[in-house]
Amino acid sequence: MDIFSANPLLVRQPKRYFTDVSDYEVFDPHGRPIARVKEQGADGGMQVLRFMAKNTGGFARLVHVDDMHGHTRLVIQKHWSWMTASTSVNLPDGRPVGSIEQDFKFFGSRFTLMDPWKRPVGSIEGDFIGYDFRIKDHAEHEVARVDRKLPDLGEIFTAADSYALHHRYPSLPEPLRTLVIASSIAIDLVLREGK
Repeated sequence: MDIFSANPLLVRQPKRYFTDVSDYEVFDPHGRPIARVKEQGADGGMQVLRFMAKNTGGFARLVHVDDMHGHTRLVIQKHWSWMTASTSVNLPDGRPVGSIEQDFKFFGSRFTLMDPWKRPVGSIEGDFIGYDFRIKDHAEHEVARVDRKLPDLGEIFTAADSYALHHRYPSLPEPLRTLVIASSIAIDLVLREGK
């Protein structure tokens, strides 16, 4: 089982204090680890800059999704942003899968899933408080759901978040299939990291 077949796909940040580096563990429905997501390029200078900034939500972040054998399966990059964020999704060889574009809304969270030619292939609609996200295809049919879980008592004062990606269909056409997988990480990169 891997990130493309696990249903639900469980994404969890390890407990962390006083650090601002994107890091996730990915599990199958039985709690077995199937992938690790680590930020790339967060050197000492970047750590100092993030420490000095009060809010690093607009900072760029580049993460690699590696399987348990250390092979990169996806590269997700949240670009520098001010009001809305653009997150690109690429294969390990650099070929673009598409992007996840944050829509500007005062209430709720909405994203557009785009193919490499910037054509819409789906959307993500979040609730008002950012705990429940519905993923739809271009015809507005719900194809998946991402739920953010409340932190455990021991995690309330850490930066740990947990997400569950539930697929409604066993397979989806590309690039929607891969963008849906990436959305479970991109949602956190855009809405939660550094805030």
